[in-house]
Amino acid sequence: MTSATIEVIAWNDLAAALMEDFSALPRRERNLVRRAFLGPHPQGRRLYGVSDADEFARMSAGRLRAAAARYLGDPEVAGLVRELREGSEEFARLWDSHDVAAAPVMTKTFQHPLVGPVTVNCDVLDISDRDQQVVIYTAVPGSPSEQALRLLSVVGTQRMDVPS
Repeated sequence: MTSATIEVIAWNDLAAALMEDFSALPRRERNLVRRAFLGPHPQGRRLYGVSDADEFARMSAGRLRAAAARYLGDPEVAGLVRELREGSEEFARLWDSHDVAAAPVMTKTFQHPLVGPVTVNCDVLDISDRDQQVVIYTAVPGSPSEQALRLLSVVGTQRMDVPS
């Protein structure tokens, strides 16, 4: 679940295993628009190596612009926009385009470091009265991606690359 500023505010164990353990992050690092534009980008992969990272960046800039209009004068929203404009030429260019509409990508492929590519269908449910979105990822039944998600549900957020 994400807020109007695309901060991850709720997640389940499988989301943490697929992307990262959000409970281990300070609140400001849970903001996906900040992560998309400012990083970190481990192994040069933007936003968990997801296949639509560039499209997500464009969509998130527009969504943040809409949130800034709704929450005009909110210091947290204004601070995030300022930080992104100063830290990312790409964000500044997208922000200056004044675009607020973007077509959602309905299929994404995550490049997971342990299980490899995981392709999921993406459904987004708007909770307009709370200004939040619930994002639901599902794999095609019987697919290698479904098997990868099943493995991730068992492995969880364990680090497999740390020597014992």
